[in-house]
Amino acid sequence: EQALKKLKVRSTSGVAVASLLTKPYACPGRCIYCPTEANMPKSYLSKEPAAARALANKFDPDRQITSRLKALEMNGHPVDKVEMIMIGGTWSYYKRDYQDWFTKESFRACNNFHAPQGLVLKEDELSLEALQKINETAPVRIIGLSIETRPDYVNLEELNNLRRLGVTKVEIGVQHLDQYVLDFNRREMTVEAIAESAELLRNTGLKIVYHMMPNLPKSNPEMDVQMFKDLFSGKDHHPDMLKVYPCVILKSTLLYKWWSRRELDYQPYNDEVLTQVLADCEREVPEYVRIIRIIRDIPATYIVASSKKSNLRESVDEYQLKRGVVQKDIRAREIRDREVLPDDFELTNTSFETKTGTEIFLQFQNKQENSLAAFCRLRLPRWNEIKGFEEHDNLAVLPGKALIRELHTYGRMAKIGAQGEQSQHMGFGRRLIAEAERIAQEKGYTGIAIIAGVGVREYYKKLGYVLDRTYMVKTF
Repeated sequence: EQALKKLKVRSTSGVAVASLLTKPYACPGRCIYCPTEANMPKSYLSKEPAAARALANKFDPDRQITSRLKALEMNGHPVDKVEMIMIGGTWSYYKRDYQDWFTKESFRACNNFHAPQGLVLKEDELSLEALQKINETAPVRIIGLSIETRPDYVNLEELNNLRRLGVTKVEIGVQHLDQYVLDFNRREMTVEAIAESAELLRNTGLKIVYHMMPNLPKSNPEMDVQMFKDLFSGKDHHPDMLKVYPCVILKSTLLYKWWSRRELDYQPYNDEVLTQVLADCEREVPEYVRIIRIIRDIPATYIVASSKKSNLRESVDEYQLKRGVVQKDIRAREIRDREVLPDDFELTNTSFETKTGTEIFLQFQNKQENSLAAFCRLRLPRWNEIKGFEEHDNLAVLPGKALIRELHTYGRMAKIGAQGEQSQHMGFGRRLIAEAERIAQEKGYTGIAIIAGVGVREYYKKLGYVLDRTYMVKTF
């Protein structure tokens, strides 16, 4: 069965990933490098894989998800645990009624996939809350829900709404940490606002993805490497995950106009320099961070100047190997489809301070093989320093509690309820939760709140947690 499976990597991170695009819509940003294409959400291009699928399905979430799940199944992947990634511009800039409809349709599509005949739900038949309730035990469960937005749109009111929708992860466009570089590229936000948004997201229990962009105009290799050092030093930032998108020059951008008219002294890095810069940046990434991507999936036909190598990550991996650098980010250490003996993995932890709390990263790792089987992100907020949460219904449950922001077991995706054969369903998750509970009790917290995806609520119920607003909660 493993031999017949196509694109094995699609489910060796333990989940099936489905990306879908929102409709074409305006964006509040004016970034000089960002492309604009008719009939596409801002910053997306119609020949990118997810965008092409969205266009073919007229941006209908039901059709997008259904076609994606069918494709995954035909390639031999189980689809009962789905991580849903909603992309397409600034989510928080869309009107609330569209956000509600798009999210409802996403849950409806998953609830209908493999539903017994006669139980298929029609559009607008049920409320979002009712659809989420069904998804808790549906054949295809949304175990994580991600959106993209700008850091300056992150506030308590917005976070309260995101939790109502079921969002568990937020991707924010950071691009750079040098204020002059941000200003020149018309990013129209401050480095301080970026750091504040990250702390708000963390104290809400959400997972944080930073989009970083080396090779921007007015930056240079030294500045790019320094910004990665700045990401993980001090009490600001510390994202959980990274998408690294080196700047490229695309025709439908202001950057292209300036560059083609020679109004801007800017020369993108060549492949050799870019590989070295990305490798040096990667060296600064600690073991509690997952690098989701290095280079965006833009077809070479769109790129006027800059790297056109779609396998740039492989070049970085080869470069690191040649110079003897051991890659320690989460994605480099995932066990994927290797055989696992639980006794070969020890439970370790690392911690760091942010402005209003402590983060503890618990992991089952095999240090000798540099491999990772499972991990848990435990947040210990200093609630006496955090204000405003009590005023928002979905967030009011949090003060006084420790937070579990993520629990993940890697390896071949095991179906819900199936006996574990490799790493999933082998008890790693339960042991991590038990350790998190021990630490939280020892530190004097009243309980734990878990930002569980809707489709994972049943798992936590078995461990003694109950649904309170949108969080799974256990009171000590």
